[in-house]
Amino acid sequence: MANKRRPIKTRVMSIVHGQSELLICSSIKSNLKIKHEIISKHKGGHSIQVNGLVNLLQTDTRFRCIEDFARNFKDIERQKNKLMNFKLFIIMDVDDCEEKTKERFMSKALFRNHWLYDYIVPIYNEPKLEKTMEKCKIEVEKKKDYIKIFPTNKGDLDIKMAQEFSDTLRKCDSTNLEVYIDYCLTLVTKET
Repeated sequence: MANKRRPIKTRVMSIVHGQSELLICSSIKSNLKIKHEIISKHKGGHSIQVNGLVNLLQTDTRFRCIEDFARNFKDIERQKNKLMNFKLFIIMDVDDCEEKTKERFMSKALFRNHWLYDYIVPIYNEPKLEKTMEKCKIEVEKKKDYIKIFPTNKGDLDIKMAQEFSDTLRKCDSTNLEVYIDYCLTLVTKET
C-alpha cells in the first residue's frame, strides 16, 4: 500500500493594500503552486490603508482571536495557542498615512498589542508600489501588467523568474517586498 502524503498546510497569508498587490500575490500563489491565503477588500477594488490595519485586525471576525482564526483557516497548523510555520505578510503602500504611523507599521510596533504580532511581517512600498516598480525599471502601465511579471504556469521557469524579481527588488531601497517573495520561494522547496 502506498504511503499517504500528509496534506500541505497553509504557511503564508497576505493582507494586501489594493489590486496591484493582489495581482502580485495571486501570481506568486498560482505560479509557485503554494497554499496561500490572500486577504483584500472587494477583490482589490478598494484599498486597505495602513491607518485601518489595527481596526481590521481587531474587528474582522477572522482575526480577533486565535480560536476565530483557527475556525476560519482550518489548514493552518496550530499547537495549542501557537501557529506553526506560519507568516502573515501585510503588504502596503505607505504614502497615505502620517510619518509616525508609517514608522510604526514598518517597525511592526503598530501590531504590538495584537495576538498575531509574532507572525506579522510588514512589507512596505515607499511611497507606493508603482513608484517601486518604476525605480526597479519594471514597466507597469496598467494594473493588469503585474501579471506579466509571472506570466503563466511553467514549472521551474517560474521559480527562476521569482528569484530574479526578488533580486531586483533587493537592490531597491524603497521596498522590502523581496522578503515576502523569498519566503514564498522557501515554501516551494519545503513542499516539493
